[in-house]
Amino acid sequence: MLAPYEEAKQRLKPIFGEGYLTYISSSFIAGFLAAFLGLPFDNSKTKIQKMKAGPDGKMPYKGIVDCFVKSVRKEGLSRLWVGFPIFYVRVGTHAMLILLVTDALKHLILGAKK
Repeated sequence: MLAPYEEAKQRLKPIFGEGYLTYISSSFIAGFLAAFLGLPFDNSKTKIQKMKAGPDGKMPYKGIVDCFVKSVRKEGLSRLWVGFPIFYVRVGTHAMLILLVTDALKHLILGAKK
């Protein structure tokens, strides 16, 4: 979250200037990337947590990489992002709020030292 947030701020400052629009836009980008990059892992983790042994006693997945490969082969690549809107509401907004509060506190604390 932090690296995309800082990178987005640097790229958006020449466009929007130093201010709330830059911070909010940057946190939106960072939140989107956190949700987009994290959801495939979360979906695979959920599949692993819910897996049950088959009739032969074998588990369907050996690990997260095996889960990724089998999921893509069986369901297609786009299914790794199933449930993205709900996941974004949960993770993306959390990332946005944390980044904005952290930046505000940093300006408050560092601004007071100057």
